[in-house]
Amino acid sequence: MVELASVASAWEIRSDLPGRLRLRCQGLSESEALRRHCRTVLTGCHWLEGFRINPIAGCLSLQFPARRREGLNALLQLALTLPHGFTSLQDITRGSRRSRRSVRHAALCAGLLGVDWLVGVPLLALQATTALLMVPVFLELVRTLRRRRVVPVQALDLGFSAVLLQQGLPREALMDLALDDGSQILQEVSHHELSRADYRNLITRLAEQERVRTAEPEGCDKPIGQLCKGERILLQPGNPVFVPCRIVSGALVAINRQLTGDWHPHQFRPSDALEPGCLVLSGTAEVEVMQAFAGCPLFQLPPPRQEQSKRLGWQAGQRFINPLLFALGSFWAMRGANEQALAAFQFNPINDWETSRNANRLAAATELRLHGINIANPDVFCDLGQIQRLLVSHSCAERLLQLEIMEAPAPDSGLRRGELVRILAGVQQWLVQDSTVPLWNAQLENVINPIPVKHLELNDLNQEGWQVELEDGRQLQVVMGSRPEASGLSRGVVVEPLEFRENERCLGTVNLQRTPNQNWEQVQQQLEQLGIAVEVVGRSVNDPAEASERLQKVEAYQAGGQRVGYMGDVIHDLPALTRADVAIGLDFDEAGMLTNKLCDLSLSRDPQWLPRLVVLSRRLKDTADGNAVMIGLTHVLSSVATAGMSISPLQTVLLADIPLLLAELRNINSFRSHTRAAL
Repeated sequence: MVELASVASAWEIRSDLPGRLRLRCQGLSESEALRRHCRTVLTGCHWLEGFRINPIAGCLSLQFPARRREGLNALLQLALTLPHGFTSLQDITRGSRRSRRSVRHAALCAGLLGVDWLVGVPLLALQATTALLMVPVFLELVRTLRRRRVVPVQALDLGFSAVLLQQGLPREALMDLALDDGSQILQEVSHHELSRADYRNLITRLAEQERVRTAEPEGCDKPIGQLCKGERILLQPGNPVFVPCRIVSGALVAINRQLTGDWHPHQFRPSDALEPGCLVLSGTAEVEVMQAFAGCPLFQLPPPRQEQSKRLGWQAGQRFINPLLFALGSFWAMRGANEQALAAFQFNPINDWETSRNANRLAAATELRLHGINIANPDVFCDLGQIQRLLVSHSCAERLLQLEIMEAPAPDSGLRRGELVRILAGVQQWLVQDSTVPLWNAQLENVINPIPVKHLELNDLNQEGWQVELEDGRQLQVVMGSRPEASGLSRGVVVEPLEFRENERCLGTVNLQRTPNQNWEQVQQQLEQLGIAVEVVGRSVNDPAEASERLQKVEAYQAGGQRVGYMGDVIHDLPALTRADVAIGLDFDEAGMLTNKLCDLSLSRDPQWLPRLVVLSRRLKDTADGNAVMIGLTHVLSSVATAGMSISPLQTVLLADIPLLLAELRNINSFRSHTRAAL
């Protein structure tokens, strides 16, 4: 076992073979933030041949050149250590403990059945034990009745098991309890992410959990939601900024990636303003809050588009159907009409179809997470296949470009090949310090032997430029060079080109050669073939009205009857993401963690998954519709046969649960066959 720093997770090596390593880290199964950070670090390692994160088991598998084995521990320490500034966001998502209870209860029921099958348990003891196992189900039912004031479907399941036990059939009752637990496990254990209904809850929890240090002499940690206008706080390296503020004293370097997509580092001095979305890279400053978090318009999200007519109708039906069936079953059970009671208690096709549909989506979501695809809302598998237009924010479209650092030293500079890139890598290393956020290009993080920087003074690149003092004593000036050719892309995503000077002598430039991403072009063509129009929206993210304009674009298409998907990655995209029928994020790095938290679907770096998921959505919908027909017909036939005493109670139990098993098998076949064919 390898123990790391307080912010690091411990890992245990399970398998260590030449070129392959498999380890288990509990944090990978518990923390979405750690999984995203680990994926970001490992993706940026140029010598790593491949990796796979299993979030269910908390396992990480690595494939690497055998000669790199000695450097693997340092890589794992970096990958499994959350940088300061993001740790407060990792526990925003809260999991359920009910799934663990369901697993234990199902294991007890199955174990008791196994013991009875192997050695035989006296009937009286089996009945008593089965009755005890029904107590937790009864207590959970009572809590649900008190909390929701409605009769849940669990009341029918409990009544069904009670009638079986009353007839002296504890084995059948145990089997029914175990199968019911299995259905709950499918719904609960596979997925703990946010749903669209949690948007406002997320912002509320962010206001409660993200804390800052007040500037009083006895300074204390305070939630950002309690900050008032005029209050003073301290900002340190790694602190994200979520409220508008102005520097009173001190100085710091920050980037504004989350708000504008701008990766240029900026130095802020007294009287300079900081906007929400900034991330402090270095320096310490005392700042004054200019606006309370609750009053910040960037976090006042519009309500999501609601289409609850069918859902409300289903809920209304359940309010009457469940109590009616429970009353009929109880009445017939008290009169001794056990067959009719069993028929009433087991007739719940609507709930079984809902369970099957949820299992359909949750199984697909769990499998996709192994490919780096995070599904925050299982309903995306229904909605994604129905979208008619995909809007992509300008900053997000730019990040889909392929970027490569190109060095062009001056002929008389006397520099060695790659030295300018090493200097730029040293500048990035000085700026980010212990953080892992790449400023310009992940390629810089893989530069061997970056030249250390002793001091850096950041000024406007178009005027004084950056004053760089290297550890070897050289003093350089970095300014914005002239572009070799016109470009329609903004400079908010990358640094281009940078000119290095020493004593007014040009040493050369570092450019970024930008080429279209052929994968993204193929994705656009495939989406259009699927009947989905793709459109890039927005330009200047520095415009305060940009967020509302993007939102209006979504609402305009929705008003015309179209279902709209939106792909974004900055805070200006939050209103549009909230209102869109499907909100899509691209999981490039940790800086977009907040934005990705609000998305239904968070893709990995490979955008080619998007058209595959559209086809998968349509395939799963067809499978779910077929399952609904199968479950409904089976329930009707088995209920009629049970009431007419044409089948035994054991056959009733099997017929009540076999449709769910068959539906799950169809779900798995539908998902796996399509995914493998797509790959």
